Amino acid sequence: MSESLLSFSEVLLFGRAVDDLKLKKDTRVRVAIIDDGVTSLPTITSGVIDDVTVEVGNKVLVQINDVDASGVYRVQNSGGSLVLGNRRLEPKGDFVFVKKGSKHKRTFWQQTDDVTAAAEHQKFEFKGKRRRGKGVNNFLGDQFLDGGQLARIYGFAFEGAYYELPEPTIFLVHGDGDFVNKEGSDDNAPGNLASRAPNNPNLTGIAAADFQFADDIRVWNYNKADFTVRMDVMTGQFEQVLLDVCFGGDGPGVSGARVSGARVSGARVSGARVSGARVSGARVSGARARGSED
Repeated sequence: MSESLLSFSEVLLFGRAVDDLKLKKDTRVRVAIIDDGVTSLPTITSGVIDDVTVEVGNKVLVQINDVDASGVYRVQNSGGSLVLGNRRLEPKGDFVFVKKGSKHKRTFWQQTDDVTAAAEHQKFEFKGKRRRGKGVNNFLGDQFLDGGQLARIYGFAFEGAYYELPEPTIFLVHGDGDFVNKEGSDDNAPGNLASRAPNNPNLTGIAAADFQFADDIRVWNYNKADFTVRMDVMTGQFEQVLLDVCFGGDGPGVSGARVSGARVSGARVSGARVSGARVSGARVSGARARGSED
C-alpha cells in the first residue's frame, strides 16, 4: 500500500493464517474438454477450446472415454502449435472448477477413480454448476475464487490508527499476506526507534505505536468497501454460549407465565418482561405485560 488520497479507505488486517480450519479448495481450470465419445487426447484447433481462446500455461480439464488419458493438463507450445501436456493427477474425491466455456462454464467436476502407483486413473463426474445469487453482483461468492483462506485477526489499521480487537476474530483473507516486521523477508524489521514502530508505514498504515508486532504476524490489505466473511468463535458452557446469547443473561426471564402452542423460530426477544400472564401462539417483542390475560 502506497500512501495516496485513497489511503483513508483502506483497511489493514493483522493476524495469522488458521492451520486447523481451512476452506475446501478445488483445482481451477480455464476450460474443459468433455467428450466420452473419443478415446485419445484431443488436439487444440486454432487455439480455441469450447469457444474460449487458450494460451500457453492455461489449465484444461479433459474427460474422455479413457481413464488413463483424462486429467488436468496445461497448454504447451510444441513446434509453434498448442498441445496439451504435463498431465496432473487429481486425488480421488477432489473437485475441479471450470471457469470459462460455452458448454461447461462455472461447472464442478469430481474425480471419482482411484489413483495408485500401478493405475493412474482419472474419471470426472459432473457435480453441478456453481450457485449464484439472483442479483446483478455476486461479490461475496466471488471471494472464494481467488485463493481465499481463513486467518485469525488480532487487530486492524484504519485512517492512520491501529485498533486491537477485543478478542481474535476469524476473517476471510486472500493470499499469504505480507510479514509486518520479519527481518530479511519484507525488509520491515524495526530499527532503534523509540516508539518501536515498524519502519515502513506502507505495510502498517500507521506512523507510530507503543507496541511491537510479533515476527510471524502478517498483514492483508483491503478497501473498506470490499466484501468478506467474519466468524466469531466462542467457547464455554452451553449456558454461556447458547442460552445466554439467545435469551439474555438470566435466561428468558418468564415468571409465573404459561406458554403453550407457540413456535419461535429465528426470533429475538429483548427487553421483555412477562409476569402472571398467559401467552398462547403469540409473538412478543420489546413488550412489557404484567397481570394481563392479553
